[in-house]
Amino acid sequence: MGAAAHLESRLIAVTPGSQASVQLRVRNTGSVVDQFTFQVLGDAQAWSTVTPPSLSLFPGAEDAVSISFIPPRSAQVQAGQLPFGVHVISKEDPQGSVVEEGVVDVAPFSDVFAELAPRTSRGSRRASHDLAIDNRGNAPINATLSAVDPDRLLNFDVRPPGVVAQPGTATFAKVGVRPRKAFWRGQSQTRPFQVLLEGAGPTPVTVEGTMVQEAILPPWTLRALLLLGAALIALILIWFLLLKPAIQSTAQQQTAQMLAQVGITPPPGGFNQPPANTGSGGGSTPAPGASPGSVTNVGSAPPLAGGGEPTDGRIVFGQASLQVPGGKTVFVTDLVFSNPSDTATGELRLERSGQALLVLRLEDFRDLDFHFVTPIVVAAGQSLGIGCDDPNACAGASVYYSGYTR
Repeated sequence: MGAAAHLESRLIAVTPGSQASVQLRVRNTGSVVDQFTFQVLGDAQAWSTVTPPSLSLFPGAEDAVSISFIPPRSAQVQAGQLPFGVHVISKEDPQGSVVEEGVVDVAPFSDVFAELAPRTSRGSRRASHDLAIDNRGNAPINATLSAVDPDRLLNFDVRPPGVVAQPGTATFAKVGVRPRKAFWRGQSQTRPFQVLLEGAGPTPVTVEGTMVQEAILPPWTLRALLLLGAALIALILIWFLLLKPAIQSTAQQQTAQMLAQVGITPPPGGFNQPPANTGSGGGSTPAPGASPGSVTNVGSAPPLAGGGEPTDGRIVFGQASLQVPGGKTVFVTDLVFSNPSDTATGELRLERSGQALLVLRLEDFRDLDFHFVTPIVVAAGQSLGIGCDDPNACAGASVYYSGYTR
């Protein structure tokens, strides 16, 4: 026939980390001596024992075993009612084996750990902390978060203001800290505060934190300003005493070289001095070779003081050149070249009766002007015009001239 079993209580309350037991009474309903073994079924099997592990009963005899439940204090065993069964196995009549069922009521326990990272922050106007909340208990928590400081010198921004965490899980929050008053200079001030978790257990969980409030201006600000002022003064002195004279000297030398290339000799006192009156006597100007950007044999007469009629005009490539009538001499003191094309390449020449006086590259300019202290002399019977190797490239090129005629 097998066995008959009965639990003295079908609801067993137990606290994690402690032990609770219940009696299971077993009767041999068979006609022969039988041996019975026991097996706990369900989630409670891992933390339950049966004492003794087996019973030998005569037919009709009855005895009891003790079933003990010892759940660990861990988040793996969640709080609440867990059904279980006890399988009573008959050795002589396996078909007569029975299962008796019950419920283990696991009590909840709270174990919440919270930590700020960093625990100490630094800043002049604000600081931020990460709050980690680890639920090591066996029941969910639904906690509210807040922060306070004993001296009421700080404002807080806790996000989110509430957290929910299942057993064995962690959740996170941000704690923003802002001093109520800032200061510009001085020593850093230590501001302790506390973060409170309420509703996570029978008592609030408190986490200590600190903000080190610093001055808005760091201690080295004044020293840096003094060094910066000294550096600026040094730079100003270097500019006026060393760099500016050197640059002016170099610029004057380069200007003199460029003027020498086009046959112009600056006056002894520089261009800021009035030109000397050279009278009506003749003179000669060196004639460099006809290379790009140079003037060749621009004339032998110095500027004439007094007398002479102003003259000016425009010479266009491919059109009539300036012809000097007999008994007259034209002295050209200013030239303005115009190149209407921004893609043309090649040479453009200012020619006096076919002799190149000034050679320019079309790709180097659009408008270019020259002013001569020693004028270009175009004598009677001579002409002044524009020459070019590529008529298509020089189309539209022109030069404006001005000076005087004697």
